[in-house]
Amino acid sequence: MTRYSLSLFFLVAGAHLIPEYFSMEIIGGQEVPPHSRPFMASIQYNGHHTCGGVLIQPQWVLTAAHCHPRSVKGQFPTVVLGAHSLSKNEPSKQTFEIKKFIPFSSLRSNSKSNDIMLVKLHGAANLNKHVQLLHPRSKSYIRSGTKCQVTGWGATDSKVFSMSDTLQEVTVTIIDRKVCNSQSYYNHNPIITKDMICAGGTRGDKDSCQGDSGGPLVCKGIFHAIVSGGHKCGIANKPGIYTLLNKKYQVWIKNNLEPPRTY
Repeated sequence: MTRYSLSLFFLVAGAHLIPEYFSMEIIGGQEVPPHSRPFMASIQYNGHHTCGGVLIQPQWVLTAAHCHPRSVKGQFPTVVLGAHSLSKNEPSKQTFEIKKFIPFSSLRSNSKSNDIMLVKLHGAANLNKHVQLLHPRSKSYIRSGTKCQVTGWGATDSKVFSMSDTLQEVTVTIIDRKVCNSQSYYNHNPIITKDMICAGGTRGDKDSCQGDSGGPLVCKGIFHAIVSGGHKCGIANKPGIYTLLNKKYQVWIKNNLEPPRTY
């Protein structure tokens, strides 16, 4: 069963349901210097890391829409900021209950597009050297061959279902959308739309996978995309798929973050 299956698997650690297509981890990466990525957020259910995210405003985190389980009964969702190790009691950590989930819209089953969501925290983060903002500044196109970094706490071995305790990062290469849709790659299953991009290693040795969903793809210092899905992990010609933070999504983000004007 691939991650494009509509069936679900039960994630014991997080005790919630997420579509299998969307399991993402860091393959072929390495641990980053502690607190060197202060914009990173850990989305947790019942105290267990499930997805990554990016702090874009003191009270707002950007992540993937599939990180909101179909059933939240009995779950206790929180966001942890300022973390390097998930298990250690680091004084830099700030933990917030989640006030609201705002997905862009329903995921399109034929393309897996629109996999983007805003998470509103119950309080505003205290910005400091360990907790900082990262604003989306992407354009609609990233040149193929561009080297980018993906960061997350996902598993580091595609055969072992275990999250990394410390924050990891891997360098991946942007793959042309036409190539990614070609028969030798995804063959339009799913369709890689203009709202999505592909990135990975040429031999499948560098990838994102389980637990990294919602984390950032940063190219030359610019926050371009968030981790969405793929076909299993670390497989040649099946690179990671990312939601591109183009103008459509940036306008949507801005409209949700700014309160409506009253006249």
